[in-house]
Amino acid sequence: MKAIYRKAGIISIMIVAFALFFAGGGDICKDINQIISSGNAQQLSKYLNSTVEMSILGNEGYFSKAQASAILEDFFSKNKPTSFVPKQGGSDSENTKFSTGTYTSAHGTYKIYYVVKTVQNTALIHKITIEKK
Repeated sequence: MKAIYRKAGIISIMIVAFALFFAGGGDICKDINQIISSGNAQQLSKYLNSTVEMSILGNEGYFSKAQASAILEDFFSKNKPTSFVPKQGGSDSENTKFSTGTYTSAHGTYKIYYVVKTVQNTALIHKITIEKK
């Protein structure tokens, strides 16, 4: 009888771990992609590092979080999304993730690429590029 309870306990733990893993709760790129698809610069700014390397339609450089937020707000206000389709994503290392996608608005189609780095258990966007296709 104890063996049955032990097996049931192990199976329960495995099911919960499996569900948490595949629920995407820890997938920051999935969260960021959803925010990009809504064109919400204010929500996206919550994921920005204190300094962000950016290249947005020719505006290139390293920007403070506040500056980067203003640049993204300007882009999204001029280019309201009709769709955002993530194309590729992955990890360069244990602490670095990246994602690319195609962002479409009434004014054109853009390729968006960003890099998320985890530093001291906090994952934030360190680089973002938006290019016209």
